[in-house]
Amino acid sequence: MERSFDFQLRAALTGDLPERGNFVVMVGGSSTGKTRSLYEAIYELVPDWWLVQPAEATDLLGMRNAPPRTTVFWLDELQQYLGGHPPLTAECVRALVRHGNLVVGTLWPDQYAKWTAGRDDVNQLMKSAVLISVPESLDRIERSAAEVIAEQDNRIRDALKTRDDGMTQVLAGGPRLVMCWEQPANAYAKAMLTAAADAHRLGVQAPLSAELLTGAMFGYLRPQYRVPSAAYWLSQALPHATRPVHGDVSPLYPVDDGRAGTLAGYTIADYLAQHVRRERRSEPLPHESWQALVTQLRRPEDLRRLASSATARLRYVYAEGALTRLAEEFGDSRAAVQLADLLVRQDRLEHAVEVLRHRVTADPKDRVTVRKLADVQTLWQRVDEIRPPARSRDPGIPAAVADLLCDGGVRDELRREADAGSAIAAERLVDLLVDRGCLGEIRDRAGRGERRAAEALADLYAAWGETDLLRARAEAGDSAAELRLSKMHRVQARHEQARYQIGELRAAVDEGRAEAAMELCTLLFELRDEENLLIELNAGTTGAAERLIALYTALDHWRLIGLRAFGLDADGHPLM
Repeated sequence: MERSFDFQLRAALTGDLPERGNFVVMVGGSSTGKTRSLYEAIYELVPDWWLVQPAEATDLLGMRNAPPRTTVFWLDELQQYLGGHPPLTAECVRALVRHGNLVVGTLWPDQYAKWTAGRDDVNQLMKSAVLISVPESLDRIERSAAEVIAEQDNRIRDALKTRDDGMTQVLAGGPRLVMCWEQPANAYAKAMLTAAADAHRLGVQAPLSAELLTGAMFGYLRPQYRVPSAAYWLSQALPHATRPVHGDVSPLYPVDDGRAGTLAGYTIADYLAQHVRRERRSEPLPHESWQALVTQLRRPEDLRRLASSATARLRYVYAEGALTRLAEEFGDSRAAVQLADLLVRQDRLEHAVEVLRHRVTADPKDRVTVRKLADVQTLWQRVDEIRPPARSRDPGIPAAVADLLCDGGVRDELRREADAGSAIAAERLVDLLVDRGCLGEIRDRAGRGERRAAEALADLYAAWGETDLLRARAEAGDSAAELRLSKMHRVQARHEQARYQIGELRAAVDEGRAEAAMELCTLLFELRDEENLLIELNAGTTGAAERLIALYTALDHWRLIGLRAFGLDADGHPLM
């Protein structure tokens, strides 16, 4: 059956042939027909071409200097190549396209939003692609065509009758996959599928070994189900989790490791992964699941995504584990620098220096790591200057030291420059203080007559609806407060509407709109809505961690120092 986007797809594929190829990306949800439509178009247009499906980005990067011709490079689940190490580059794709090849891929909407949001080379590459949007459901013309086919095909007729899912999803077995999770054969199958779906939610894309899955399952089982051996868990879970429910579609499916007769692990079906992601959007992962992933994942790109997901959720203890493995096992200098930043915030300066020194010894020409090592050593000296004597120290990190370490001394240096008369440093400092929610210091600087600080303080009071505080400053002669006070009716109206916007923005975040994440978290900060910020934190929403810490800073929250340095445990409780 033809889809409405088929003409656009074929035009994109053949527009510049044979002189030049093209880079085409199909974007749509799971089981919407992306892969099928792309396959049919390729088979119809260039049936005699070679087709290459590389295992990783490295396979493509090796061809950029001597590209083949008349070849289709098939990059299903394109995010695996964009997030690899090294990642797919714009230069490589341009070289392949210039030689008359077709580079095609598929992505979910949230992944497309993620990989087009930045300004790095990989983001520019994605922005240069020809986008073919694949909707979740059939349009009017497509449905009419399907109804004609349904007169002769019972499968199409049954699929069209389903209300909760689209025709393509039903034909792909989507609803039956969901039933395997919602109405599982036993508790072990449910635990295994949930562990696999949660790993996918954190960005893990490699197949998961049976050992990893059983290790992760512990946290999803009730105590009475944990008593039998892990081998028993596996014997009860795996047959049901891998049993086909519709044709050859199963909740989990085995994946080889590139050689005949081998098993790399198991991957969860896309449709089920999307469903569980929606249902468990902000559910914390149990400690055992984090630990199994940190210790048993074998691909560095998965460890990077895991570290990023842990950091976004303030689960620093798991980010540390993943970054340590990247630095030690894979020689990843960027991970070493990130690990050093984390250790610095926790006042573990000696360990941070050891991590960086090890990488510098391994690669003395790595300028970034060499510079970072020098910066940390300088910061260590500065900390020793202000650290109170050991006998007078309270448990934990002293407040002055924590303030210095939380951003590696950036604010401290700006303070020095601003106090020495640098107007540029003063503005940068206030902007940074606003971003970090440092209300007390902003108020102090405004009290000393700093115009930019007074404006920032008035903006914060206005955003939080603090009419009395604004009026007090206006009556004291603060023109910035007076101006904001005159517009408070607009702010109050916005706050009344904001509660309705939270749901809309949350839906936009889940649809993959990158700008919606920051808009949502900024709104929750302005509303001082700690509860919803914690929900977004557990969902891993971009900006939630920063806005929550900024809110705690502004409120002088008792959790602040420990949270900023050590984060939360798996269940969401402060570690310090």
